[in-house]
Formats: sequence, C-alpha cells, structure tokens
Amino acid sequence: MSARRAFVNGRIYARDPATGAYHRRREMVVEDGRILALGEGLCGAGVECVDLAGATVLPAFADSHVHLTDTGWFLGARSLSDVSSYAQFEARVRALPDSQNVFAGQYDDARWSDGREADARPLEAAFPERLALLVRVDAHSCIVNRQTLAWLDLAPETEGIERTASGTPTGRLLLDANWRAQTAFMAALPERERRAAEGRALGEALRQGALHLHVQLVGLTGREGFEAELRALAALARELAPELAAKIHWKLCTTDVSIAAGLGLPYVGGDVFLDGSIGSRTAAVGRPYLDGSGQGKLFYTDAEVAAYVRAAEERGISAGVHAIGDRALEQAIDAVDAALGGHRSPRTRHFIEHAEMLTDAQIERCARLGIQLSMQPQFDALWGGRGGMYERRLGPERARAMNRLATLLRAGVVVAGGDDSPVCRLAPLEGMQACLAHHEAGQRLTPEQALTLYTYNAARLGFAEGRTGALAPGLAADFVVLDRDPLAQGSFATAHVLQTWGDGRLLSSIT
Repeated sequence: MSARRAFVNGRIYARDPATGAYHRRREMVVEDGRILALGEGLCGAGVECVDLAGATVLPAFADSHVHLTDTGWFLGARSLSDVSSYAQFEARVRALPDSQNVFAGQYDDARWSDGREADARPLEAAFPERLALLVRVDAHSCIVNRQTLAWLDLAPETEGIERTASGTPTGRLLLDANWRAQTAFMAALPERERRAAEGRALGEALRQGALHLHVQLVGLTGREGFEAELRALAALARELAPELAAKIHWKLCTTDVSIAAGLGLPYVGGDVFLDGSIGSRTAAVGRPYLDGSGQGKLFYTDAEVAAYVRAAEERGISAGVHAIGDRALEQAIDAVDAALGGHRSPRTRHFIEHAEMLTDAQIERCARLGIQLSMQPQFDALWGGRGGMYERRLGPERARAMNRLATLLRAGVVVAGGDDSPVCRLAPLEGMQACLAHHEAGQRLTPEQALTLYTYNAARLGFAEGRTGALAPGLAADFVVLDRDPLAQGSFATAHVLQTWGDGRLLSSIT
C-alpha cells in the first residue's frame, strides 16, 4: 500500500485553473508524490497527519532565469554587491584572497554614492602579477589588469576593448572582448571549485523555495559540450536531492537548434544575446544614452535572428533570446512574427528574456503572437525610480516605461518571474515583493498575480504546467511552507521559507 500523508491545520492556497484565483484550504493529502485532494476533514484512519500549525503552503517557487555557476561563485567573499563607493571598492579589492586567479564581481557602480565608476587601478595595485578579473553586476562588462589582458591575447581589433585617448587599454572590457575574457577566465578556474559553486547555488535555491530553475547554459559549444555539462549538473542535482534534477529546465544558450532537438528539449536559447545591458550601456536602444555615448549594439543581424527562430519553429521547438533595449526587442519580435506568419503557433512558445524596454506596439504584438516573457521584477527595485540608473542612462520618460508588468498582464501576455541570479539575489520572495512595490504605481501587481509569475507562469514557460506550478489534485506535490501568509497580509517582505518539498518529499528545512 502506498504511503498517504495529510497536511492539516494550514493555510493552503489552491489555484482555480479556470479563473486563476487562489482559494484557501485547510488540508492537503499527498500520495506517491502527487496531490490527491485539498479540502477539509481529509485526515482519516491510517493516514499520517502533519500538523502545519497555521503555516502557509504555496506552490514551490520557480526562478525563470538563473546562472547557476555564477550564483555559487558569488555566495560569499567574492561578491562586491554591497560596495557603495569607489573607496569601498578599492578597499574590498585589496582584501581579496591572493590566489593564482583573483576573481570577484557583482559591483554595481551605477548605484555608488560618489558617482564614480569602477576601473582597473585597484587590481593593478593589489595584484599586478596575478590573473585578475572583476565582473560587473550585469555581466555585460568586466575589468582586468594588464597581466590578464596580456594573457587573454585579444586581437587589437576585438570589439569592446576600452582605450584612453592615446590608445592605451584601460582594463575595462565590453561586448565581444568582455565575453571572450569571461569565458577564458572561467575555463581556467579549477573544475572542482566550479562544481562546488554550483552545489552551493542549488542548496541556496532550495532554501529560498526555488525548486524549479530555468538554468542558462552560456559559453558552451557543440552537442558534446552541452551533453557533458548537462550530465555533470544533473548528477550534482541528484546528489543534493534525487527529485531536484527533474525539476530543472536546462536552457541551451545557442542558436544551433539541432542540439536541443537531439536532446529532446522543447526549448532552446534563453541567453542568446541580441544586445547587452542598460547598466553597461550595451543594450540596443532607439535613442542614445544620456550619460554616455552611443545606442548600444545588436549582436546579430535581422536575418540571423529570423533564421534561428524559423529553424526552431520548423522543429516544433520554442526559441528564446535575450533582448533588453527597444531595438533588440523589435528585432526579436520581428523574427517571431516572420516565423509564425503573423499568427500564434499551436505547438511552440517562443520567449524573450528580460524584455525591459517594451513599447505599447511591441506589447500588443507579444500578446497577439503568444510570445512569453521571462522578466526580473527585482530590476525595478534596483534601478528604477527617481535618480535611479534607468533615469540617469535613459531619462525620466524612458525610465518610467521600463519593466511594465501590470500593462503586460492586462494585455494578456504570459510573464514568468525570475531573478537573473546572481544579478539579483536568488530569492523569489524578494522578486514577488518587487512586483508589489514597483516604482511606477500603475505597474504594481496584486500578491496573487506576483505569486503566479513565480509559479504557474514559470511552469508554462517550461511546458510543465500539466505537472506542477499549482496546488491541485493530480499535480506534483511541489510546495513551500512559509512562516506567514503573504496573500492575506498583502506583502512578501517579511515572509520566510520554512520548508521546500518536491514530489512529496522534504528537500530543505530550517526548522
């Protein structure tokens, strides 16, 4: 006889699939890893009862955009996320461990109180004879010392090597130079350290209630490279919890659709970079940046993006791209429109990562074509509002039109929530709170809408809504237990995850 367990005396939120509304139940019965029933008086004879003591049960959270290795690297001393001035930056760089490869990141000089920008001088002073690299919070630019620049041996014409007026490299790398530097530097780090970092990230995800991870696999080439990485990461996840590996959505960040098809995946891409970021001034925008030169850059031609999406559609695979600036978003939407002939596809769900700068016309097209969006509400919390990075880079008019969550939902666009960890903390509760506290009052979501972004809609992004993403009979018993009720209180700000369950098994607990 299979084990049956009833969770009783709780605030258990079941989602009505017809209306999307959440209804509170007191009891939930789980059997063979699935939800059997929700309601009242379900704990009968021979059923193990678990007293929730009034705790709140929600569907297990998802994070629709995670960089697993980087998240693990920056869980600790390598993170410079709390630096708030150039002087602090200098001090923290000097305090980094003097290892063979000095590596740190997460600095966000757009938020520093003194208005200065990070440069290579602290690296040169502290580690002149070491390989040393610092990654900006958005990962779209980095800083290296002269020793590292020589080791990289980049061709002088490589795009993105910042230089002084006299032609001397400053140590700041953007665009192609940035990605080449990061790829080479990360490859030089010991594999055991990389796997340990990924293990830390997976453990942190479970502690935060993030059971369903859309993991971006960037910097790999060829089917063999992706297959080897998938085997290693899946084995690592199984070591932590046997149920975890099956909950992860692996996003192969490549335009080679045949690799995803060969691996039987329903999606491809994700961080296929059509442009860069607002913070590094590399996102492709229609009007120039106000606090720097240029309009960013498109990394692919229109024809290349169109061919990628068309190849995916022909194989019945959903194609994803990274697009932030309005020019990049137009390129992405045009490619989907062309591949679908102006109509929704009955079998694919093409998607855009980030989608920060959508215009009204682009939102209407996303709704009409069924383009799904993987967005990061914490971006607004970090960079929105008066005097924030968006306003300094783009001006108040464009800044107010960033990350238009409520407008997108009203238009009928499916939006999934994520943190782009480590750009933001891997903390779905913080992402949900950011939905409620958007700097533009008209873009704020209700608690129920915010929860749906990080549960059901994220499951839809991964073609998993028939298996998980809500609490309903027949679905997987994937849920989190919270110390309070954010839906009743109208806030996620003070809620904490007590337990994370996957397929009816306790995977993480702080009690």
